[in-house]
Amino acid sequence: MSKLSSVRPLAFAMALLLAAVSMGCSKAKEAEPVENRAPDSLVHVPATAVGTGELRIEPAALRPLADTLAVSGEIQANPLKVAHVSARVSGTIQSLAAVAGDRVRRGQILATLYSPEFLAAQSDFLLAHERAERAKLAGSPDAGSLQSIAQSAGHRLEVLGAAASDLETIHRTHETIPYLPLRSPIAGVATEVEAAVGKQVTAGTDLFGISDLSEVWAVVEAYERDIGTLSAGQPTEIGATAYPWRRFAGHVSSLEGTMKEATRTMSVRLRVENPGLALKPGMFVSARVATGRTRQAVVLSEAAVQDLGDRKVVFVALSDSEFVARPVDVRPLGGDLVEVTQGLRPGTRVAVQGAFLVKSQALKGELGEE
Repeated sequence: MSKLSSVRPLAFAMALLLAAVSMGCSKAKEAEPVENRAPDSLVHVPATAVGTGELRIEPAALRPLADTLAVSGEIQANPLKVAHVSARVSGTIQSLAAVAGDRVRRGQILATLYSPEFLAAQSDFLLAHERAERAKLAGSPDAGSLQSIAQSAGHRLEVLGAAASDLETIHRTHETIPYLPLRSPIAGVATEVEAAVGKQVTAGTDLFGISDLSEVWAVVEAYERDIGTLSAGQPTEIGATAYPWRRFAGHVSSLEGTMKEATRTMSVRLRVENPGLALKPGMFVSARVATGRTRQAVVLSEAAVQDLGDRKVVFVALSDSEFVARPVDVRPLGGDLVEVTQGLRPGTRVAVQGAFLVKSQALKGELGEE
């Protein structure tokens, strides 16, 4: 065997050894914990800040939390709180006083209708009352029956849509009113308007839809695996994209009972209080339903979580004066607490008070580097 042929295997073995060492170093570098990173990734805070109480470090603690189920869906008007205003007699829309989106009061006039049939019914009402009054003054034996006819004429006007105040005006002035007022039977928001000035309508034509939005439905979708945790009466907390700072209280009203085959979800109806009518039909919302169970979760004060660039971070203490920023995902719990859903293990020491001071030092360090 030549010298050259004996050197080649030795060189090949050396190359393999160097490659293995290189890969081992690379893996060690990838697995390097945040605490062992280069010193320039650390944030140094004067130790006096801890001594004066400006900065407090505590282990992240587990706390029992009420378990909740996250669902999403959209707002719908409660059909039990919707009223429709229709023409009870044929005629022509004379005036319009409400459009879609307007808030209306109970009894508010929404439109007026010119109707020959309504005018004729008023004339019959006036004539019947005039005859009944004459018979009463004359002491006629027919006074009772004539009074019944007058009352029937009044009921006829009410059937056509006249209010008690309209009948009183007609009776007091002994004159017909030219147009039939169409009034809202409830207070709410005009969500549907089919009326228009000059429009010819027939009896039964639907002209307005009025929705009482003081309480609405949030119809959300729950996965099949979660249905067993839901039941009527469970409290819920609803959030809307339009109002990220607000939460709306509600409860589970019912499970609609039909599983959608394509998505394996079921619609769940939540009844939601709607102060100020902020929630509108069609809005997308997210909700958390309290299932009645508890779980352990890492809970911190809001002050411990800081915005650093486009991330939320907590500052993990390596010592009383050295910290490193740890990105986390959080969920507000109300009050001044948040749940850390990802990025922090129980027992990790973090700055729970004065975290903004650590953030300031971190920002100063970045400016110094620039």
